[in-house]
Amino acid sequence: MRHRTAWAGRAFTLVTVRAGGPAAMMYSPMGSRAVADGEGAGGLSYMRDWLERPGEPASDLDLVVLLLNSLDLLEDPPDRLADLSWLCEVLADVGRDDIGGALTAGDLAGLRELRGSLRAVFRAGSPAEAASLLNPLLVHAAAVPQLVPCDGGLRLQVAPGARGLAALSARLPAALAGHIAHRGMGRLGTCAALPCRCVFLDRTRGQTRRFCCTACNDRAAAQLYRRRKRAAAG
Repeated sequence: MRHRTAWAGRAFTLVTVRAGGPAAMMYSPMGSRAVADGEGAGGLSYMRDWLERPGEPASDLDLVVLLLNSLDLLEDPPDRLADLSWLCEVLADVGRDDIGGALTAGDLAGLRELRGSLRAVFRAGSPAEAASLLNPLLVHAAAVPQLVPCDGGLRLQVAPGARGLAALSARLPAALAGHIAHRGMGRLGTCAALPCRCVFLDRTRGQTRRFCCTACNDRAAAQLYRRRKRAAAG
């Protein structure tokens, strides 16, 4: 059985081998995280595990995760915001071309700054620290929710008339702030499968998620199996 995953900036074919015991995982070079299980359409290098409802238009919270994971230590080069190609292609693939289509090369510095500001929230040690990081972003972007028509009714949306970077700068901090207000800090996660440091939102009932995607979960399981095998042979 073969799976495809990535490690240390390169992609691998993950081969499950059974030889009278637990499955062993072996890796051989392939290319990039783009070929991992759950890849985006057309081989785009992002994981569908990063989305709450793959196949549906991405939510603003999904966009938080996608923007932060545009810096991916399993990719070569790791920073996909050297230009707009990766982000715009991903936004189109997840049904958010309304934002991607309005981005310009002049927005790159602002996108990287927004990414750094939101990543700091995932690293915050307390709700108070998270608030101190998010509140200035909300004020600066004038992230005021407004009622907008939707499917015959009304819904709240932050900065409904904004496009491109202006929309991301208002809606992403607001989405993350709303998530923290309703569900706390404990569901903001960073992948435990080093060297990956991609983020995720833990939506499991028991708050048990540790990895950003299935590929990293499999890679960590393979490493643990090899350590146990060496210890048993030692």
